[in-house]
Order: sequence, then structure tokens, then C-alpha cells
Amino acid sequence: MQKALAAALALVVIILFGVACEGEAKAPVSPSPGALEVASFPRVVRDMMGREVAIPARPQRVIATSPTTTELVYVLGGEIVARVTSANYPPQVVPLPTIGSTYNPNWEAILAQKPDLIVADSVNQRQLIDRLTGLGVPVVMAGAESFQDVLKAIEVVGKALGRDEEAQRAIKDLQDQRQSLLAYLPQGPGPRVLILIADADGNIYAAKPNSYVGSLAQELRVQNPVAGLPDSGPFPGYTLLSPELALQADPDVILALSPAPPPAPKLSQLLPRLPGFGSLRAVKEGKVYELDLVLFLQSPGPRVVEAMRSMASMIYPQGGR
Repeated sequence: MQKALAAALALVVIILFGVACEGEAKAPVSPSPGALEVASFPRVVRDMMGREVAIPARPQRVIATSPTTTELVYVLGGEIVARVTSANYPPQVVPLPTIGSTYNPNWEAILAQKPDLIVADSVNQRQLIDRLTGLGVPVVMAGAESFQDVLKAIEVVGKALGRDEEAQRAIKDLQDQRQSLLAYLPQGPGPRVLILIADADGNIYAAKPNSYVGSLAQELRVQNPVAGLPDSGPFPGYTLLSPELALQADPDVILALSPAPPPAPKLSQLLPRLPGFGSLRAVKEGKVYELDLVLFLQSPGPRVVEAMRSMASMIYPQGGR
């Protein structure tokens, strides 16, 4: 009888021990303090102007004040409640109410939307920072002048929206796409490429590597004949290009940007008739191509690899390795 009782007690102890161990194994693991900080609000975000912006709660009503910042919000799975008139991508933003233009926002229209976060453009709207912050809403500045800027902008906006994991996935995806594209291109220095734009007076400017479009060309290993020239004219990162300088550069390929809307002719169509430019080898050989104005000038951002692929198809028409 005593032996049976002892055996029964031993069995109970074993069962209880097993249950305790199972419960311990299934107990949730507490996240590290860093993980808690990433996932929670309030938080402070350092934007692309070096400003520290306090965001008290996860934003629910977001306004993006440029095409670039609109795309940054949507690549992270976010949404906006209103758009600037030039923001037409992604398509679901088109029916939204408008809040003026990137360079001349309608402040009353912005406030009427009761936003709890404004994502503004650190490239095109730096001069508006005082007016933006005066609205009494957290303002995060983000923009893009290079591939690396796009990655940084995604990270900053991701933190502001509380979409940190989505930001890291989007960044890795762009890095992987870029690497795949570059691996396909011929190795070594690429062709000599001029990227041109004209102002309203007909002056021609060439993009340097410190412009967005010029930086993407550098990613594609091209040689930029105007890389060392000073900035000049109305376009940051561009230099005034005389016919003499163009002839000296003697590019293998010319890429053109045409900001003027139809019916104005494209710059690529005008070049053969411009004194000096018509005699360039690239013009004579028909190696002048028109770049997409939205991808390369109006909305630099998450579609950066799409822009690079488009450019690569013009610079390397025979493909890569």
C-alpha cells in the first residue's frame, strides 16, 4: 500500500513538472527595449533636414505635399487624405481633394483636412518650412536627389508613419533590384552621356552628377563630361552648356528632358536644328532619347529603379552581359 502511494505521488510530481516546463516554453518572449521603441508612439523622428520631429500618436490623417512624398507614403502601404495637383501616382490618389501645388500650397485647404502629420519635400519645399510648421501639425521633411536619398527618405517616412518593417522591406527590395540591374550592365566605364534640359529662353543646361537624373546616370557607370563644371542657371545640379562646350564634350548619347507641356516640341526634336548641337555625333547617329519627365524630374522617389532601367535601355541598347 505504501509502495503504491509513493508511486502515485511520484507520477503526480512528474506530471506537474512537465506541465510547468510546457508552460515555461510557451510563455511569450518580452521584446527588447529597442523593439518596443520602434513599434510605439509617441516617438521622435529625425528628418532629412536634420530636424527632430515629435509625433505624439500613430498618424491617421496624413497629407503629402509633393508627388515624391506622396509616393513615399504609398510605397509603405500608407494613405493620404488629400493631394497636390501634380501628384497623380499611384492612381488611387487622383480622386482625392487637392491642396494646391507643391510650390504654392493652399494652407486653408490643408488645415480643412485636419491632418495629424504632414510629409513635406526636403528638396523642393525647404523655403516653406516656417509656413508648414506654423500650421501646428508635425511636419517631417523627406526628399530625393540620389538613389541613397530615396532609401533614406523611405526610412524616415516609415518611422513617421509607424511602418518601420515595411520601410526595411521596401529598402531591401530596391537594393536588390539595383544590384540585379547593375550586374547585367557591361563592366568598366560606360559611354559619354550628356543629359540636357532647356529653360523658357532656350538656354541649354546639362545635368551634373549632383542632380537626381545625373546621379542615376552615375549609378549606371556613364562618363559625364560636365561633372567638374560649376552649377549655373535655374536648375540645381545643372550647368549652362554652350554649343562649344557641347562639341568639346562630344557625347556618345544624349538624354533630354522637356518640361514644357504640349504643344511645345520636345528638346530631343529641337536639338538637330540648334546651332552647334546639330553637328554632335550623338545627334547625327540618332542617339538622342527623351526621358520620362515624371520619373526623372517631377517625382524622384520609390520608382527610382524603374527610372534607372529606362535610362539603361537608352544608354546600353544592346543590353549587358
